[in-house]
Amino acid sequence: MKRITYSGGSILTSNAVTTALLGYITSLAGTDRSVTVDVTVLGENDETCMHTLVLSPASQFDVVDVEGVTEEEEVARFPVPEMPVVGITGTIESTGDAGRTAEDFNRITSEIENGLGQ
Repeated sequence: MKRITYSGGSILTSNAVTTALLGYITSLAGTDRSVTVDVTVLGENDETCMHTLVLSPASQFDVVDVEGVTEEEEVARFPVPEMPVVGITGTIESTGDAGRTAEDFNRITSEIENGLGQ
């Protein structure tokens, strides 16, 4: 288990959730986006509950180990949340025009690269 302390307080969650959050915040560093992520945390009376975090490039977490539950119990009680996609995403074109689109892209890319030296 990990205790994550941030500007608004602290939460207790699993090692896997903490690792995912820290990795995700690192991916936000080069953007100007803020996102919300719902995270399962350990609440009062040893019950789990959802906690919504607002994550941004400015997010700062302090993380420490705490005793609490076994690794097997963590996996069962604290699912790793789905993180919103950050940055540019690609799609796969499945129509008959895919080959022509790829050729057009390659041609334009080549023109840009060749034109940069002039």
